[in-house]
Amino acid sequence: MQDLSQVLNLKLAGHRLKLKRQADLETLWSGLEEPSRDMDQERIPYWAEVWPSSVLLAEHLDRNRELIRGRLCLEAGCGLGATSILASRLGARVVAVDMEPDALVFARQSAKANNTPEVLWAGIDWKRGGLKKNLFEFIWAADVLYETGFALPLAGFFRNCLAPGGRIWIADQNRNVSADTWARLLSQGFKAKEIEERRVSWFGQKAGVRLLELVRR
Repeated sequence: MQDLSQVLNLKLAGHRLKLKRQADLETLWSGLEEPSRDMDQERIPYWAEVWPSSVLLAEHLDRNRELIRGRLCLEAGCGLGATSILASRLGARVVAVDMEPDALVFARQSAKANNTPEVLWAGIDWKRGGLKKNLFEFIWAADVLYETGFALPLAGFFRNCLAPGGRIWIADQNRNVSADTWARLLSQGFKAKEIEERRVSWFGQKAGVRLLELVRR
């Protein structure tokens, strides 16, 4: 069978990772219908890219390796799995979820390529839940705020999964849509603290990214 994957050799927070993804991204995107304003944003294959937000999030995880080591952690919307693989390498016990089966196929392959089979990959839609309550001491996500309709389902998912006293770390590019999504998310019983904001150089481009910590009020 023809191998339709390609390997990205990345360096995140000083760690070298090999990530597998679909080789022909043009075919992946062209397989969609012509995008429209009403198109379901969840079906667009954003998971096939590694976004600048992952850089900031990876550095934060690396700085907090002693905090997450041995702890049960969750990544929401893991995509290709870069930060989950890194966190597992740092000693965290990671559950990584995404609603896209193709993303999880490549993430599992990448975990094996990086000798980190400990990650538990699960196909879960945060609109429907599916995880035990109050289970995770740390939850993180990168670039999940690109659609305002995600805010309320995410808030419910976080409330269900986060253990008492737990923390949520979200990295996001400074998109216009994110401000409204943040406002809706924070109205659901969370308070936020900014950890860092800066411009990240990534594949020859620069993007403004911020990292925030959420806790329950």
